[in-house]
Parts: sequence; structure tokens; C-alpha cells
Amino acid sequence: MSTRGWLSGVLAVLLWLVNSLVFADGTPQSSHVIFPSANSHTKPQGAVLSVYGALNRQAITPLFKAYQNKYPDVSIHYTEANTRYLYEQFLSQPTSRPDVMLSPAMDLQFKLANDGYALAYESPSLEGLPQDSHWRHELFGFTYEPIVTAINTDILAAETMPQSREQLLNLIRNKNHLLDDKIGLFDIQRSGLGYLAWAYDGQQSRSYGRLLEAFGTHQARLYTDTSAMLNALLKGHIFIAYNLVGAYSYQWSQQYPWIKTLMPTDYTTIIRRTAFISRDAQQPILAKRFIDLLLSLEGQHILANQSGITPISTQVNGPYSRDELSKLPHGIFRPIPLGLELLIQTDDAKKRLIYHEWDNAMLSAPNPVPSMP
Repeated sequence: MSTRGWLSGVLAVLLWLVNSLVFADGTPQSSHVIFPSANSHTKPQGAVLSVYGALNRQAITPLFKAYQNKYPDVSIHYTEANTRYLYEQFLSQPTSRPDVMLSPAMDLQFKLANDGYALAYESPSLEGLPQDSHWRHELFGFTYEPIVTAINTDILAAETMPQSREQLLNLIRNKNHLLDDKIGLFDIQRSGLGYLAWAYDGQQSRSYGRLLEAFGTHQARLYTDTSAMLNALLKGHIFIAYNLVGAYSYQWSQQYPWIKTLMPTDYTTIIRRTAFISRDAQQPILAKRFIDLLLSLEGQHILANQSGITPISTQVNGPYSRDELSKLPHGIFRPIPLGLELLIQTDDAKKRLIYHEWDNAMLSAPNPVPSMP
């Protein structure tokens, strides 16, 4: 068997084992996968790079492969979970923190960096990126992704596809009880990204209060990740999914044409997945090399062409580049700033206020749906 075939077989087995992990109902779920070094069949295990991320394996695998092409003696241990779970694991397990932390929950990432958990690194790859793509050389934004709404068009009948939040409210009002228990949302108390997107809506949207009232009145279902919502949308368990990660939703729409994805035309929130090197990294040099790749033109090109994720760089081309994103119908792009403003969202008093509003509206909503394995 060829070396490539052997490695493919090993990876297939490892992925199968990962996908077989099932956790108790209602608890946060994480999965673990090992990407063995390219030389693992001829040499003892070398150095190991540990990465935590809320980026699915299909999207991050091309980056890991490119990294291992450069550094064939390095194995990569990847832990994937939802944003809140990763944050809590990072804080609760100080002796086993990852070398690199990846997450779209910008406020949680910023809090960790601001609290001193990030290692500063002046990556040479930053030269080709926008000036606001990093904070103090500690926290690095590497994607530029819209927060979207997805709709199973089976619910529309004679109704036109809504394009804005106001039109979405009109659709909910017109369908009335047909949408009871048929709207999907992030559970903002269990999803860091869900909380961030909803809190930002509160600052930007004039329809924030009416949306919250409508979601509560219609007993919205609560989810901890985008994949679970998209699966529910496909199966008809819900007909509307609000505040999804655009990269995953658009890919879903390409595969299932009756699932339509839209960027609201009143405004489109942009989140940036962020990365930092842990202050306690066991392999800081390997971690710095990964950050270099992630922010480089090569890494950004991989995102735009192989990972299905819009990169932060404006200099790369590909089906998921920023140029292609801008050609889709959208509102004013409003990126969530990568700066001290994010600390407002992590303030305990602010969170209590948002949670209180949320709980009052969602009192009659069903229990949260656990993450997909």
C-alpha cells in the first residue's frame, strides 16, 4: 500500500472513531480527532500540536494538511465543540490547555486574551491583512463571515421570500400558528456565538424587541450549533432558522435547493473567527507556525477554495472569497469590531440583562436541542 493510501486509511479510521462518540443527552458534546504526522509510519511520534476549535473538521482539514506538508513530523490533535463548551473547558482545565484556540465567539476569545491567557506574537503574515484583523498581536481574526437566516421554502406557499428582518416578522405574523414550535434559534445561554450575535442585534436592530416577542410567542426551538439547526430545517422540524453561520448555511442551500439562505438587507452582521496562542502552550513554536499559515495568503486561499469559509483577506480569489460574498444580495455589512467594545458583552450585569429579557420571552419555549455529534 502506498504511503498516501496508508495515511488515508488511518485518517478514515480515526474519523470513524470520532463520529462514533456519543455523549449524554443534554450535555455539551465535543469530538476529538488525531491527524497523524506524515512520517508516523517510519518514525516514532514526534511533536504534537493541540488545537481547540468550533470549526467543523471538513473545513479545517485542508489547513491541517497544508501545515503537515510543511512540517511532516508534526501530529495534530483537534478538539471540536461549540463555542461555550470550548471556553469553559479552556478555563476549567489549566493543565491541558491547547496550543491554539479557534472560535467565532469573538467576545469570549477577547476576554481570554484580555485576561492574559494569550501569547503575543508578531506574525509576519499580518502584513497582507486589514489593520483591524488583530488585537495587540494576541488575538487574530482570520475569517469574514455573515450571520444569516435560512428558510425551508415549504412554509412559504403564496408568500414571497423575506429579505429583511421586517419582512421576516411579516411572514411570521401571516403564518401565525403554522410556525408554532417551528422557528430555530441559538440558545444564547449555551452558545457563545449565539449570545454574541443576539447581543449585537440588540445594538443594531430596530426590530429586536418585536423579533424576541415573536420568537417567544411561537415557542422557538433552541439549539447549540448551526449544524443541528440546519438538520432540523431539512427534516421540517423547523421552517425558519435565525442567526446562523453563513458559511455552513450557504453550503447547505447548494445541496438542498428548497433551503434558502439570505443575508438580511437591513444590515448583515459579520463575525470573524479568531485565533490565539495559549500562554500555556506546550508547543509555542508549532503554534506560531500554524498562525503564520492561517493568516498567510496560502492559508487564506485554502479557506476561500477548499474550506468553504470566507477569509478575512481581500487579496485572495475563490468561490468563498470576500469578492464573491459581496456579489450576493445583502444589507450593509456590519462587522463586529475586534476591540475593547467586546468586553461589554462579557460584563456580568450586561449578560444578566440580556438573559432576563430572553428568559421572559422564552418561558414557554421547548428545551434546548443538544448539539449534533
